[in-house]
Amino acid sequence: MSDWLQPAVLALIGLATFANWIAIWKGKLTTYYATKPLVMLGLITYFLLQGSITTFRLPFLLGLIFSLIGDIFLISQRTRWFVAGMAAFSAAQVFYIWGFNASLPPRPVRLIGIVALVAGMLILHLTVNRLGQQPRVNKAILPFFKGYGTLILGMAISAVLCLARPAWPDLAAVMAGTGGILFLISDVMIGLDKLDRRLPKYKFWIIFSYHLAQFLIVAAVLRVAA
Repeated sequence: MSDWLQPAVLALIGLATFANWIAIWKGKLTTYYATKPLVMLGLITYFLLQGSITTFRLPFLLGLIFSLIGDIFLISQRTRWFVAGMAAFSAAQVFYIWGFNASLPPRPVRLIGIVALVAGMLILHLTVNRLGQQPRVNKAILPFFKGYGTLILGMAISAVLCLARPAWPDLAAVMAGTGGILFLISDVMIGLDKLDRRLPKYKFWIIFSYHLAQFLIVAAVLRVAA
């Protein structure tokens, strides 16, 4: 492999990412949608350049691929494409959950994770029901919110639990946990948008936290001995 190839891919990822962030900050949607898939495509390429795809790395590669598919589906603003994008990201979360749980933390930590997931699901259910009463909210997508919300909660908790997984070095575990939380935050902001509760510059903060999440997850996985 040429010595320049990996740095070149990283440089292209950086350029595409910053172009995407600047475009959405300035409201230039054409440029934003054109550069959005390039970031994940570059990240997948970089991941593939980091040696063979082992049993440990495979679910994370599949998670990245389905994230790219989800990004493409979400370019359209139509409800059916939003649901298709949510389905693709649901598959991505399943693969990430599979990957993170390839090695299990001690039983007491697992129990804490289960309790956290159940509590999070209850909060999610009550929040969606409450905010979903707004007249401008599309009621048809609320069940999808709950289903996907359960998966992203499971992924984020699984990522945080890497801090207690013996197979994960400390730095990799911190990056994985931070990435999982940022992914959750990004999707919460998407949910708030669909529930008619928007933050200032919310589109920028959604993509900013999403990209950082994916970068951190990839960096974490590449630090774990496969």
